[in-house]
Amino acid sequence: MLTATRALRLSTLGLLALSFISLSTLSYADQNVSVADFAKDQLSLFKEKSFAGYTDYQLVQQGQQTLLRAEASGSASSLYRSMEVDLTKTPLLNWSWRVENVHRIKNQQIKQGDDYPARIYVVVRDGWLPWQVRALNYVWSNHTTELSHWNNPFTDQAIMIPLKSGSTLLGQWHHEQVNISEDFYRVFGERIEKIDGVAIMTDADNAGGKATAYYGNIYFSR
Repeated sequence: MLTATRALRLSTLGLLALSFISLSTLSYADQNVSVADFAKDQLSLFKEKSFAGYTDYQLVQQGQQTLLRAEASGSASSLYRSMEVDLTKTPLLNWSWRVENVHRIKNQQIKQGDDYPARIYVVVRDGWLPWQVRALNYVWSNHTTELSHWNNPFTDQAIMIPLKSGSTLLGQWHHEQVNISEDFYRVFGERIEKIDGVAIMTDADNAGGKATAYYGNIYFSR
């Protein structure tokens, strides 16, 4: 049974809902829109929200690259950045990630199985009340699945979209590019022109265990 503290989780988008009070609108040119450039220490633009303890997020140097390392041990916290991004100009979200291990979870569609070694998600506000948000969660699934997406077990306002899965690709860098506009329309049936925030999360609180992942720079492009 979930504790009252865990119930606050209610969704991976809940943490952002209370935080999108002041949004920084970006000015656009013919260029990418940076969410996180770790070499420039843009991690300082993010805030951390705990659900159950804290995931250990640290900037690390590997060769000439500065990366974000995330290590969760029975914990769950997220790094989020409130930012308004115009999807009519830059609809594509790009990032790189490397996952070291997956959780031994059979059913990811129940609350006790809502742990992922790595996820990037975006939030869209529908109003100013905390629960008036929807989210696309791009996850590294713990096992292979034929599903293209499923509802988060805490709320149907958050959709889980597996981009990578299982253990065969562990320990390797992978670049991802997703079209936020098209994905939002595909799962929610609605066209949107902007998002209101981006978050990073590695967690291991519901099923227990540990997870380690690395994240490269995150940005929007045309």
